This record gives sequence, C-alpha cells and structure tokens, in this order.
Amino acid sequence: MLQGGGFCPTLKSQDILDVMRQMEIPIVEEDLEKPTPQRVQIWFEAFLYILKGISLEQLGTSVELLDLTEYPESHSDDIFLMSFYQNMSTLLLQVGVDDFSLRDMLKPEPARVRRILSGVCNFAMFRDDRMPTLEKYTAQADEQAERLQSMQQELDQITQ
Repeated sequence: MLQGGGFCPTLKSQDILDVMRQMEIPIVEEDLEKPTPQRVQIWFEAFLYILKGISLEQLGTSVELLDLTEYPESHSDDIFLMSFYQNMSTLLLQVGVDDFSLRDMLKPEPARVRRILSGVCNFAMFRDDRMPTLEKYTAQADEQAERLQSMQQELDQITQ
C-alpha cells in the first residue's frame, strides 16, 4: 500500500537492477528472485545512508535505552535491530511504502521486496530528476546569502 492512496508502480527487474547499480548498491537478478535477510539488510543500510545520510555507526546502540536495562549486553542487538527497523520504516513511509514490517527484513518475500525496492527506486529516480533544479536554487540562495553578508559588513563599516 502507499500512503495517501497514491500509486507507485512495481518496476521491472531490469529497472530495479539499473537504479540500484546507479546508486552503487550491489544486486543481481537472483537477489530479486530469492532475497535473503543479509542482502536485504545491505540494501536497506545503503538506502538509509544514501537517502537520509544515516550510517550504521549513527544508528548504533542507543546509550539511553541500554542504561534502562538490567542486562545491557544481552539487549544491544535487539535495540540496534529496532532502531534500524524504525529508521527504515520512516524512510519507506516517506517514499510511499506504508506497510513495511519487521518480517520484510527478517523473512523477505520476493514480491514484497520487489515492491519495496520499486518504491525506493522510484523515489531515487524522482530525486535525481529534480536535483539539478534544487542545486540551481541552492546556488542562487548561497550567492544571495554571501551578497547580504557583504552588504551587512559594508553597512557596519559605514555606521562605525
């Protein structure tokens, strides 16, 4: 399902492979036919880093949560998994996949994996398509900020 009743088409295998390779995420056709939890985790880690700037180190184990447990060493993996899941779930909601579950990470099914990857790939293609416009306006905003700062400095010198 997609948030807000939107529609995100499931991409053809080759389209998914092409977009994933453009993002430099390792994938082969067999991964789509027989996804494993290990491969899915690699992809999801890459999505978090590429699309949200979140690295595994940043996910790390939440010190605050570990402090709340009596045996922190026995819960660190669980806390990491839940943090990873929560961040991935948030990302997928943002790209239009609103039914992501822990099962998608732990026991991936080909059809669901293809749909999740389609959502992320569609977003990545959209983002790449819009990036030149964003960069143009960002550069203009930077120039205006520099101009404003220069004018402020001139004004400060005049008023002193």
